[in-house]
Amino acid sequence: MIMYTVHYGLASSYITELVRTVAAQTSRPGLRSADTTNYVQPRTRTKFGERAFSYAGPAVWNLLPDELSLTPTINSFKRKL
Repeated sequence: MIMYTVHYGLASSYITELVRTVAAQTSRPGLRSADTTNYVQPRTRTKFGERAFSYAGPAVWNLLPDELSLTPTINSFKRKL
């Protein structure tokens, strides 16, 4: 749910700043992956780092099917989820 609010600009700025879209990366402007709704998963050194929102949020969001991640309302997203 938090990643849904981040994706549609409904989340607080401090949460939004924790994740970046693939399209926002300056090193990937012409790649096909820049046209997706995926988020960048930062590298971690430990399993503990994988529990951080900046890693776990994009990891789960990127696994969602497109029909679910492009759902227009939060209530329909909850139902489909």
